[in-house]
Amino acid sequence: MPQTGEDDSRRYAPAMGEPMTFDDDALDRAVRNLTARYCDAVARFDMELFASLWADDADWVVGSGAPTSGRDRIARVFGRLRGDYGLCTQELMSGYVTPDAATTSASARWQIREYQWKADAPVNCVMGIYSDQLAVREGRCLFVRRRFDVLYRGPVDLTGAITPPDVID
Repeated sequence: MPQTGEDDSRRYAPAMGEPMTFDDDALDRAVRNLTARYCDAVARFDMELFASLWADDADWVVGSGAPTSGRDRIARVFGRLRGDYGLCTQELMSGYVTPDAATTSASARWQIREYQWKADAPVNCVMGIYSDQLAVREGRCLFVRRRFDVLYRGPVDLTGAITPPDVID
């Protein structure tokens, strides 16, 4: 078994150039590890780690906005958005992973709560759903598409605006 913090996906590198596949459990662990690393990159504002989590041709969609396409562009947009905050933390509240039949890709869905600290502003709370498409590429599990839909945005006391989940696809 890998040591704590070790990238589990690297243990399943293909031999002799064979296509990369995982069993369901290994893919599930790799997706959960990837998602945890995403939360860590957000909290630490680690641009290098954040960029490393995405496929070169990935799409990132936040709410009803247009997709941001490409690893480098996604990282730049993240830097601009995250740079507005002194601290931003994400908590995974629940989620599930659905591997495809060949176990070379998966989908996942996560409910998260995010706290955002901005200078001279009260702490803000955002709750929402990440809908992910992931793929195994070059021995690593990566985000291919990540969409975030906001369910709640506002004060920590939860008196802000909500978006009912039935309007989210």
